[in-house]
Amino acid sequence: MKRILFAAFALLFGGCLVQAQEYRHLDQVQELPSFGSVEEWLGRASYLRTHILASAGLLPLSERSPLNAQVTQAVTKADYQIQNLVLETLPDFYLVGNIYRPVGKRGPFPAVLSPHGHWKAGRLENTHEASIPGRGISLARQGYVVLTYSMVGYNEMEKFIPHRFDQPAYQLWGFSPMGLQLWNSMRALDYLTSLPDVDPGRIAMTGASGGGTQTFLLTAVDSRIRASAPVNMISAHFQGGCVCENGPLLRINCNNLEIGALAAPRPLMMISTSGDWTKNTPKIEFPALRGIYDLFGAKDRVDNVHLDYPHNYNKDSRQAVYSWLNRWFMGDPARVSEQPFELEDPKALESRLPGVPVGIETLFSEFVKRCEREMERAAPENWGDLFALRESYGQALRHALSVGKANTGPGDRLSLTSPPDRDEARPAVLIVSDGTSAAREQCERLKASCLDRGSLVFVLHQDGPYGVAPKPNVNHWNTYNPTPAALRVAEIRAALRSIESRPEVLSTDLVGLGASGSLVLLARAFEPSVRSTSVDLSQSPTTDTAFVQALFVPLLRKAGDFRTAVAMIAPSPLVIQGSVDPALAGWFRAVYKAAGAQDMLRFASGH
Repeated sequence: MKRILFAAFALLFGGCLVQAQEYRHLDQVQELPSFGSVEEWLGRASYLRTHILASAGLLPLSERSPLNAQVTQAVTKADYQIQNLVLETLPDFYLVGNIYRPVGKRGPFPAVLSPHGHWKAGRLENTHEASIPGRGISLARQGYVVLTYSMVGYNEMEKFIPHRFDQPAYQLWGFSPMGLQLWNSMRALDYLTSLPDVDPGRIAMTGASGGGTQTFLLTAVDSRIRASAPVNMISAHFQGGCVCENGPLLRINCNNLEIGALAAPRPLMMISTSGDWTKNTPKIEFPALRGIYDLFGAKDRVDNVHLDYPHNYNKDSRQAVYSWLNRWFMGDPARVSEQPFELEDPKALESRLPGVPVGIETLFSEFVKRCEREMERAAPENWGDLFALRESYGQALRHALSVGKANTGPGDRLSLTSPPDRDEARPAVLIVSDGTSAAREQCERLKASCLDRGSLVFVLHQDGPYGVAPKPNVNHWNTYNPTPAALRVAEIRAALRSIESRPEVLSTDLVGLGASGSLVLLARAFEPSVRSTSVDLSQSPTTDTAFVQALFVPLLRKAGDFRTAVAMIAPSPLVIQGSVDPALAGWFRAVYKAAGAQDMLRFASGH
């Protein structure tokens, strides 16, 4: 059934995705590519870290506001103590948790960041399968400071914000449960490393299931995590089932094996079990990750303990993690046995929030406002500013438009018309047109004019729509697959490279007509060899609703959309056709002024 639905989808959008079986999904078997050297892997690792941040809506990173930490009086036992904690990670949005500390030992101590998985009771889960308070107590007894904290929408925050939420408008801005949780984990780490009794050079992280995903995601992007133990999660055939593990576009040209390998060469323990999707770890996932560690000469820093249980973070799993952490942080390779523990009443571990948290819609609205303010502050005034904008927002835009290995060749929709005399190399013009009759007529007039001037003329007809597309019955489709609009942008880029490789082409100019104008502008941002560009932006979207309907690319608005594209194009000649939003036109002018090329930007009413 999935293949039938996908075949209809591919046919509807012009065959951009070649065959039904080529769509990606969370249960697809993945492989870790082979790398011949550390340098080769480090290049890939740099791309992956940026890609994760972009997918989480954290590229560029927002300013870290004060956490306004509220900590309760400690409940002290013979060999450990517990405090309740509230952090304001965003205005009126809270992270709640507990701090477990050693008693009777001298610090500074190593520390452990400890997210929970999708257990019913969140960070207060205490069952045979998993005990988050139990590992907090046990680690504190061994000499660690431990911060356990709740996922988005769990425990004290449950009645204020959902754990699972997903809308196209949210995706445009990279606003997702995964992004919020990764941000919360970063801020929890900020707090943990600020504590006077914590050694910031000895920070570990461990969690199971969804907490395992959080563990390897934060380990991947934050070098302050010096040892990591994701439990029952890194799998070659299951990438995580919750939206909190599947940010927009995250696994386009990326998978959990690669993300897990980003821990290298820091110590990494993979706990796996026979009763879930980590059943093949000893034979598949562990050898694959060990191959990356071998590149660093650090194969002793990665290990796997395989157990025979259902999905869990039980006592045996915990003991394996304790032993692993003690080996690296305490210099003690001996196996650790967990001692019996007695829990507090769960209610005693809950925190009183300092105010009424914002709901999901207000949180999203404030997120967008913050992104817009940051974009305004990034408006360039000189070449230095322009370079900085390209480095931050330009990277975000590149990842938003990534399509991985999808087929994006223009095929027989790219046609060539040439003047009679073709004895020497000539300038070429690529005209990209949408399927409307008006654009086709305009294309014919423009083609005739270019031929009269002796140019080679290539025409690429792109039929829409470019908004949110019908999709097969596949969970988290946009985590694994590019949208029609992104594929069309990639198609334009492929057409340009094909044209420029021809020996009879001297230079290339680029024109976008009708609704294709927006796509052409985005494509041109990453094709610097184009000589001049002319685009019709009269149909370009300006609101979230319009982007969803006409130009849907997850993360596009967070990445600065057309503003970033023009910053990537300046100071090359650019003509904007049709009426444009005044604020957008003002941004374009400011960019070209910063580049010292005001005369290279022109606004016109017709081609």
